[in-house]
Amino acid sequence: MSEEHHPQPDVSMQSLRRLLILFLLVIGCAVVLVNGWVVYSIWQRIVNETQNDAHNLSQSLSRQSEDTLLPVELTLQDLRDRITLVGLDAERQNYLRTLLMERKASLPQLHGLFVYDSAGNWVLASQSMLSQHNNNADRAYFKYHQQHDDLSLHIDEVIRSRSTGELIIPLSMRLNNRDGSFRGVLLATLRVDYFRQIFGYYNLGDKGLLALMTHTGDILYVRPFSERLLNRNIAYSPLFTHLLKSSSNGTANYKAALDGVERLFGYASLKRYPLVVTVGYDKQQLVQDWLTELVVYLTLCALLLLVIAALGWLLMRNIAHTIRDQKELALARDRLTAMNRTLQTLALVDSLTGLANRRQFDLYLDRSLERAHKLRSSLALLMIDVDSFKRFNDTYGHLAGDECLKYVGNALQSIEHRTDDLIARYGGEEFAVILYDCNQDVARRLAERIREAVAALAIPHRNSESATKVVTISIGLHVMQSEQPEDRQTLIGQADKALYAAKTKGRNRTEVR
Repeated sequence: MSEEHHPQPDVSMQSLRRLLILFLLVIGCAVVLVNGWVVYSIWQRIVNETQNDAHNLSQSLSRQSEDTLLPVELTLQDLRDRITLVGLDAERQNYLRTLLMERKASLPQLHGLFVYDSAGNWVLASQSMLSQHNNNADRAYFKYHQQHDDLSLHIDEVIRSRSTGELIIPLSMRLNNRDGSFRGVLLATLRVDYFRQIFGYYNLGDKGLLALMTHTGDILYVRPFSERLLNRNIAYSPLFTHLLKSSSNGTANYKAALDGVERLFGYASLKRYPLVVTVGYDKQQLVQDWLTELVVYLTLCALLLLVIAALGWLLMRNIAHTIRDQKELALARDRLTAMNRTLQTLALVDSLTGLANRRQFDLYLDRSLERAHKLRSSLALLMIDVDSFKRFNDTYGHLAGDECLKYVGNALQSIEHRTDDLIARYGGEEFAVILYDCNQDVARRLAERIREAVAALAIPHRNSESATKVVTISIGLHVMQSEQPEDRQTLIGQADKALYAAKTKGRNRTEVR
């Protein structure tokens, strides 16, 4: 019976352990997923903030560049209007030269202001340098105006000044005669160093990139500054191949054409001039900044997972101890149950014959009487006594007497009977049989079979009063009828009287009362 109880605590505790493991895995996965989402969100926030910064900075620099170029353009337009009105005669040149010097002094971005005639000779300049390299007909901007009759501002590639050796950006306008023929060129030169100064205020990191370019992809200024990159054409960059074609400003992530470094770019075209400003933040630097920001957070998350794992380990160990304790308790319980069953068996079974003892007989007889009264059934009782048993003991000894009782008990048990019939050792050499719902005829036949079975054992008994000189039994039978219910004392008393009658009439017989 104990084996039936062992699996129950084991299975339940094993299930609890599996559920705990599953719970810890779910919690761990949830922590990892939530933290993964948070880590990704932090990265997205950094990317979005960087893109916004790049876009805002490119917009700001584009307006700043326009603010740099616009007064220069207006100065050239005003100068062209004045020359048209007063001409370039010798008596007017001192006035115009003074005007150029005043305008140049008021605009810090200017390197110089110049007027060239149709042959490319310097006519006027904001400084007295006409004796040096006084012909610029070979310059690209001069050739452009010779070949194009538009009067708008023209921005040409970066050149080195022949007068000072500085890097400059030429801004020029065509100067016409009254008949529209080519009269010369008005030139304003912007110092590249000016852009280096105003664009140098912004922190873009070690590998940040900032560039001012024409719409055709020519670089006018770049940061980090490198002279070899000036005038380099990067029209093959994604900025010019598709980004500017779809929007005049925006953000994008691509590898820079200048150095192949992946950056988050913001770009903006100047509204008035054919220029574009782009600002790029190094993506690898962003990743490093992101990881730096996440060190503490990831450390805390790792500690949380370690705490969960440690708690899980402690719980698992406690569960293992609990499982072991449950097994031990189940084993102890089963042993106790077996002991209780043994004790119960000892309490209700006769140790010598293995039949029901007097206590079980009394309990069963009470239940049978109660049942018979309730269901109005009959109840038969056989009281059996071994004939001349005292003489048997005196002749053969008590050990032989015990063996004799065992044989008699086995004989009684061997007779075919119903499962709800009870055969008991009543006490000493007396036996009893309770037959529920049994009439007198059936009970008498069963009694005779029992008597014959004992006689058939042929246990020698030389001092027996029986002629056969073997052990015999006498049986007293009483049947309680359904219409005349009786109590236990009455039932046993009537059966005893029948047994006494059998003894009186010569033993080895069955009497009914």
